[in-house]
Amino acid sequence: MKLSLKTLLIISFSFVIVISMSIISMMTYYSMKTNMAEQSYKIMQNISDFAVDKSKTYMNVATDASNLTRNLENKDVISMNNEKELVSYFYEQMAINQYFSGLYYASPDGSFLMLSKDNNGYLKKKININDDGRRVVKLSHNDKNMNLEKEEILTNDKYEPRLRAWYINAVQHQRSAWTEPYVFYTTKKTGITISTPIYNNKNVLLGVIGIDIEIESLSTFINNLKLGDNGKVFLINKSLKILSLPSEKNKIITMESLEKSSIIKLAYNELKKQTDVKSIKNKLFLTFKKGDNTYQAMFLPFKIGELQWTVGMYVLEDDFLGILKNNNIFNILFIIIIGFISLFISLKISNYISSPILKLRDMTKKIELLNLNQSDVHPNPIKEINELISSFNNMKINLKESYLDTLYRLAVASEYKDNDTAEHINRIGLYAETIARRVGLPEDEIYILKHASAMHDIGKLGIPDRVLLKPGKLNEQERKIIETHPAIGAAILKNPTSDIMKRGRDISLYHHEKWDGTGYPKGLKGDEIPLFARIVSIVDVFDALMSKRCYKEAFSENKSKDIILKGKGTFFEPKIVDAFEECFEELVKISKENS
Repeated sequence: MKLSLKTLLIISFSFVIVISMSIISMMTYYSMKTNMAEQSYKIMQNISDFAVDKSKTYMNVATDASNLTRNLENKDVISMNNEKELVSYFYEQMAINQYFSGLYYASPDGSFLMLSKDNNGYLKKKININDDGRRVVKLSHNDKNMNLEKEEILTNDKYEPRLRAWYINAVQHQRSAWTEPYVFYTTKKTGITISTPIYNNKNVLLGVIGIDIEIESLSTFINNLKLGDNGKVFLINKSLKILSLPSEKNKIITMESLEKSSIIKLAYNELKKQTDVKSIKNKLFLTFKKGDNTYQAMFLPFKIGELQWTVGMYVLEDDFLGILKNNNIFNILFIIIIGFISLFISLKISNYISSPILKLRDMTKKIELLNLNQSDVHPNPIKEINELISSFNNMKINLKESYLDTLYRLAVASEYKDNDTAEHINRIGLYAETIARRVGLPEDEIYILKHASAMHDIGKLGIPDRVLLKPGKLNEQERKIIETHPAIGAAILKNPTSDIMKRGRDISLYHHEKWDGTGYPKGLKGDEIPLFARIVSIVDVFDALMSKRCYKEAFSENKSKDIILKGKGTFFEPKIVDAFEECFEELVKISKENS
């Protein structure tokens, strides 16, 4: 008796699925809780190791700073009498080490020389002590090549280097010393200072070298690390300054200044309950509550030279439990699929089943993204599978026609009041297709561009008729209103699922950006503008020039061409303008045939 494929699969698969699910369910029941806890700790451990490695790598600049100070001790440039050589050496070191924001040298008599970065170049500050004890403070503004731009005398300057923490620490310890993190006065960025005393061969103090090192980018990196949907990673030092949080009014946030309800503070308070925070040497996992929510936290202390820092993190327990539960379900389904494939192979029917099923699976994934420009799946000798393939191919064709028709009608709706609707949209797609092919884009990309370009002015649905259809020149307020249509279009196409809609959203949002950065809404420049938007920008302007509008007559072919060419390198990308010029006759033909 011959069995149909459906009957054979039902009998065979049912048996395998029942056995497989029974085994998987038993194993999952006993191991899921343990695995969840282990996995959450592993993830936290990996993130903490990553944060520590990043911090150590970043702070290798501290080693450079120490080497610099030792080198300076051995060079004959450590002298206020050697100002030119000393400034030159400071400039050289700041150029090599991008995280150095300032280098300075202070003498016991109060004289001082500093070189620091500012937005335009470098500031050089010099304090001289005259023989009569009077201070003369001179501030020089220099460009990035240390060429003098401006020089001024500061008559009311009260800066006293010998009273600064970096100077006092170096003299007291008689060796290199690190300051607490603080906000630099000149750059207003968070950083630390390493200072080293300089002595002569008779152990008499000659002065103190100070080096400012910015840690703002490290703080931003740590602050942006994500741990689940509700987790956070933070970095604290031994004085409980939270280095990963932005400073407030030139003051770094401390643990004590956080509100009692702050999750960071709750995690730290739980740490204090379990151990002496000053003596913690190894990583510590803990659990704490806030309201009805349970959190897991971890603290990992580490050292970078003399710096003692701690990476802390917390995560909502349900975040990991939910993720792991979903992963567990996925694993069960994956095992079942493997069982199916193994059964097919053992029954020696893979040649009839696996190939078309795999093709259908691949095609389904593409259809999930509405990537419908795919060739049909070939027929199969098995009756049921062949019927499935035929139905699938028909479904794909119908879905493609329905999807493109809906997309087209939506685009027509956006242009209905403003342009010659269907013809304008059709021309834009054909123009874009022609230029894209001349630029050398692959056919899949050309297909997406052709249909996505229809979305370029979808945002005009949100523009009032009084502005959109005004026959004369727009005033400033009306211009601002019309310039909101890219953002409106992006909002209409928010969270797209298909490649066409994703690219359509980009085109809608960015097709009024200009190559030189003078466009809107974001002022993007050059390659920052998506390629599809750059192409549609040209063809949209070209079609507008060639078309009659409520506020103007149509321009001639040559005048339209000249306007586009004049925008090369300013409004439009030069490479795309070249492609436009090469296929200009073809574009004119498209315009005439579709008007």
